[in-house]
Amino acid sequence: MQLNPASFRDPHARVYDYEGRVLREVSNNKKEFFLEFLDSDFYRQLRGKSIVETDFVNFRKIEKNKTSTDTFFLEHEKIEFITYPHEWCFETLKEVAIFHLNLQKKALDSGFFLKDASPYNVQFKNGKPIFIDLLSFESYHEGDYWVAYKQFCDNFLNPLVIRSHTGIEHNMFFRGSIDGVDARLTSAILPLKSWFSFKIISHIHIRAWLEKKVDSSSPSQSISSRPGISKKNIQALWESLEIFIKKLSARDLTYWSEYENNNSYVKTAVQIKDNLVRNFINKYKPNTLLDLGCNRGRFCRIAFESGASKVIGLDIDGSAVDKANLDYFLRSRDFIALQFDLMNPSPAIGWQNIERSIIWDRMPRIDTLICLALVHHICISKNVPLGDFVKFLFNLSKTILVEFVPKTDSMVQGLLSNRSDIFDDYNEENFERELSKHGHIIEKRNIKDSSRTLYECVSSNF
Repeated sequence: MQLNPASFRDPHARVYDYEGRVLREVSNNKKEFFLEFLDSDFYRQLRGKSIVETDFVNFRKIEKNKTSTDTFFLEHEKIEFITYPHEWCFETLKEVAIFHLNLQKKALDSGFFLKDASPYNVQFKNGKPIFIDLLSFESYHEGDYWVAYKQFCDNFLNPLVIRSHTGIEHNMFFRGSIDGVDARLTSAILPLKSWFSFKIISHIHIRAWLEKKVDSSSPSQSISSRPGISKKNIQALWESLEIFIKKLSARDLTYWSEYENNNSYVKTAVQIKDNLVRNFINKYKPNTLLDLGCNRGRFCRIAFESGASKVIGLDIDGSAVDKANLDYFLRSRDFIALQFDLMNPSPAIGWQNIERSIIWDRMPRIDTLICLALVHHICISKNVPLGDFVKFLFNLSKTILVEFVPKTDSMVQGLLSNRSDIFDDYNEENFERELSKHGHIIEKRNIKDSSRTLYECVSSNF
């Protein structure tokens, strides 16, 4: 039984991984609450949909050396792929923020309350948000404060407002701070026009002033008792925040978000490439497929149409990833696209650099990998040796469809237009040699009306 490295903040519970199962050991003083909570209509209605399936389990019958009687065990359904807010794009963070507020409202109607607003407590199941930390729920008492208000603003409202009003993406803030973006930093970043928004003034600029005032005050100052907040006022606050967040948008377009309409392919080449991808996926029928450089999700859609069960897309461009996640077809499947830079991947952050792990340690088994129109960006733009890139692909999956883009291609010519061509080994012959070091080339197909080539490969260990 292995303790989850992110499970230490709540003194009343610990989460363990045990033979592929997720177990939570909880102090007995929480048992009465969980008997009530798991039997409530609120939980029964949302079980397995908006809240992870959870049951009491007699773990001591399984693990005989567990003899303590001061605790009890819960078992949660396992979410296959854990993702973090620094990998989410604007629309995903926005969706999770609204999900959190709606869950709060439903909980309050049933006499429960969420004591925190951590984005890490929300994950995705079949492409939809699901809440995973049941210890965040408490019984509600009239007059209780929404103690998670600051945490909600720092992790949801502030980053969304920054992106909407400045175009600055939130991802780097979360990579640098596990606790989000505080009001003072947000207030300093926002433009002058933000002072004409009552919601931004009240939720960000005034909070920034108050936080600064608190920090400059003596810690010995007494804090006077405050009257409670009515249930009606809390509900009104949540409604107000939800309406405001729904109106936020990131309208900036990037070159890559429109790449499907701005690439070097002619129409016949696009159709041929689509068919080659479709045939490849039909052949292997993967349970989980990874699309490196997924852009707006064109080939993710083809993957589902061709028999893939689950698709994960990774792309560096946030606007393109947002379009993929908003795609009507993909939203109804087990799909998620993440903003991800192969040259600067998600780091391990938090306590002792183990609280939140790197993406490759969280990624489920990848049955099939497609890597299209990416090799030149990594090997030419970023100077990664061709052999290193090929080895990286085979480390991810045993079945691969990869596209080679030669120097004669207009996109590569553009990359080389303002720099010296020092890439003597970047050619098709050497690419095939590197592929053969790690696997077998099953099929090589030149794309008609294009200089590009698709390679179907399997690992030597396949």
